[in-house]
Amino acid sequence: MKNDRKRSKKFVFMQYLNPKYWDWESDKITWFDDWEKNKTKIFEEIYNSVKNMQGFEEIALIVHDKDEKRNGILKLPHIHGYIAYKERFDLDRIARRLGIEPQYVEIAKGNRYAELNNKSYLIHAKNLDKYQYLSSEVETFGTSDFIAYIDENMEDLQKRASTTKREQLEEGFDLVRQSLLTGKLKRDDLMDDENLRLLYGMNQTAFNESMAFYGLSLGHERLKKLKNQEYKLTVLYIQALPGVGKTQLTDLLATKLKTYGLDNGFESEVYSASSSNPFDEYLGEDILILDDLRVKSLSVSDWLKLFDPLNTARMSARYRNKVVVPRVIIVANYKTPVDFFKELKGEDLDQFVRRIGNFVEINSKQFPLGDNDHIYNVSEVFRRDNPKVLQISEDEIVTLNFDYQKIFSENGKRESVADRLINEIIVPRSFPRVERIKDVS
Repeated sequence: MKNDRKRSKKFVFMQYLNPKYWDWESDKITWFDDWEKNKTKIFEEIYNSVKNMQGFEEIALIVHDKDEKRNGILKLPHIHGYIAYKERFDLDRIARRLGIEPQYVEIAKGNRYAELNNKSYLIHAKNLDKYQYLSSEVETFGTSDFIAYIDENMEDLQKRASTTKREQLEEGFDLVRQSLLTGKLKRDDLMDDENLRLLYGMNQTAFNESMAFYGLSLGHERLKKLKNQEYKLTVLYIQALPGVGKTQLTDLLATKLKTYGLDNGFESEVYSASSSNPFDEYLGEDILILDDLRVKSLSVSDWLKLFDPLNTARMSARYRNKVVVPRVIIVANYKTPVDFFKELKGEDLDQFVRRIGNFVEINSKQFPLGDNDHIYNVSEVFRRDNPKVLQISEDEIVTLNFDYQKIFSENGKRESVADRLINEIIVPRSFPRVERIKDVS
């Protein structure tokens, strides 16, 4: 007959502080109804039940009442215990002594670190992702100095905690990378979570490549939709002198557009390009801000690709051939579109002007400025019947076949002009209904 007896000198156990899990006498079982008041009595009863067994050496008990589940909800309060003998005993016998079912008692298995591992778990010393209990909360009834034991082994515990942390993180590597590849996780998610941030730091190349791949896939999907005329790219140019409010309007528009996109089933994110390396960090965001960018920050070819991705969506090799296909581009500058692009000497200005669908000019009525002291003139591009000749420098004259004509003005708050721009111009063009989440009500 097979012998299933489990014998050991060292045991650990866990049980909830609920009377239904303990086979104790009726006058003692009621202690669990108010375990906080009766914790000392409960600990003493456990100690007394095991201390008279031959070769008893040590006991350590603690209540865990601050452990959390993954969803942040507290687990039910429970006791963790460690018991050591000089002699070997059956696990079932220890369970009977404690008054709990055998499945809640385990042999303290492990290598030469078994004792340290099991004792340190009482306070989660190696498990830094769990609540850190105090050594002083562990009751040993004088069988050992738990505080001194932890202090003596602290250096080793810290090393093993780092190892445990790394192993836990490495176990989640594939899952996190897959979530990045499919867009379920974004860079902000990695940076906002302590564990994910550490894992990102350990695997930056792999994770950046995963996010870049997802950005590439977003670009290709939008490019297909553009080709199928499922939406149209909106290029909006905002011009104002420094301090008048172009950046505030730009940020307000971007925030409102992102909120609208997310609320209506689009994968909307905002990307603000820098002057030095505009698209180094671009990961497929659909709302693109170019605020006070220098015209020479991009090549002529890249400006045209950006404003007309159907021509060719890939940016130059400088940006690792990224596919940049947003829904909305907001250019904010103190110069008008013509003054901005005329710095590209020898280039046809029409090729830029005609691709900027709408132009917002902000003027101030007085100084100092308040939110009500602005006039917003909103125009749209049109083809001139009679070309306009401009002297842009002493030795250069250009002919413009495209220009802007005013479609409305707002005198007052930027909130109002932002709403009109979104509802009357941007949303109808760039956020088609066919992609929105269906109403499930």
